[in-house]
Amino acid sequence: MEDLTSWTSIMSDAGMAGAFILFLVYERRESAKRLDAYVNRLLKTLATIEKEREEGYEAIRSRYDGVVDRYNTERDQLLLNITSKLDQVLDRVNQ
Repeated sequence: MEDLTSWTSIMSDAGMAGAFILFLVYERRESAKRLDAYVNRLLKTLATIEKEREEGYEAIRSRYDGVVDRYNTERDQLLLNITSKLDQVLDRVNQ
């Protein structure tokens, strides 16, 4: 009730200037609410973008790990084949 009394006293004492001041205060509050809502939406959007970026990085890492694993497996098999062939050649030479 005191709050309303103070606002009405401002209106009666200040006249049109008081009404304009009240309008400015109201407009400032509404503008702050809109800005807060906008910032919250922006932060949610940024969080979504960050999550998608991290998922993209994980997909790239996964593909890279698969390629490296496949390369290592092929290299190991190739080395085993070469070693086996060299052993066969050495066996023939030693006979």
